Amino acid sequence: MRILPLCLLLAVPLLAACDSNTPKAPADKAAATTTAKVTPPKATAATAKLPAGARPLIGSWAADASGCSDATSLTVVSAASYAVGAKSCEIALTDNKDGTFSTSCGSQKLSFTPIFGPTGEGIRIAAGEGKPATVFRCKK
Repeated sequence: MRILPLCLLLAVPLLAACDSNTPKAPADKAAATTTAKVTPPKATAATAKLPAGARPLIGSWAADASGCSDATSLTVVSAASYAVGAKSCEIALTDNKDGTFSTSCGSQKLSFTPIFGPTGEGIRIAAGEGKPATVFRCKK
């Protein structure tokens, strides 16, 4: 009889710690398997339109490692925007089917070419007919 009061004494703090909004476990294994599945997050309209091969372009980039700590030197590419320093614009990347991607930033035509070199992963960015700039991925 002493064991029962001891068990109750230990169970009270555990029950008090339980949240009344916590979902109850299913009674059968089939239901447990169904509730254990994780639903992936839904893609936003911007990421849904992003060409699959363009995913490596997404991130923060700079001409060198020291530029990664200076917000005015950063180039940031997301699924829906392109920013250099304080200037930004909305974009929609198009796969050129030759390893490059293009978009418009206002009236400026941009071309992105992913590169992989001894200094790391990078992008060669050409704006119109100007000389291309090369930026490298900033480490997190």
